[in-house]
Amino acid sequence: MITCVCGMIGAGKTLYCEGKTGVVSDCDELGNKEKQLDFTLENELKSKGIYHITCYPTRKEREIFENMDVKYIWINTTYTQCRTNILQRGRDRDLKNLDAVLQKNEEILNLYLHSDIRFEVIDIFQTNERW
Repeated sequence: MITCVCGMIGAGKTLYCEGKTGVVSDCDELGNKEKQLDFTLENELKSKGIYHITCYPTRKEREIFENMDVKYIWINTTYTQCRTNILQRGRDRDLKNLDAVLQKNEEILNLYLHSDIRFEVIDIFQTNERW
């Protein structure tokens, strides 16, 4: 089974996957989306479960996963918590243009809010706010 772990930048997608039984497919670790998709597909048959981390599934990801056993999870994290996480993580590419990263989070959230994907919503940070 592929568990597609989605959420805004800094939502805690990688944190959620830590300690899970299965293989983690993370574009940040693999270099680019093509390598990540290849890694996910290569390991999907070898593993009891694979956690495919993405902010929001691309059209290509959805097409590839369409006839597969896939579950979509949305990591429900507030804008404020995402910003805090981004700053604490201190990744150069995010900090170089924090405004653009935060704008991207608005776009990601908008995709989620208007999606036809049936997400399981997971809270990993203490909050009462739900999207």
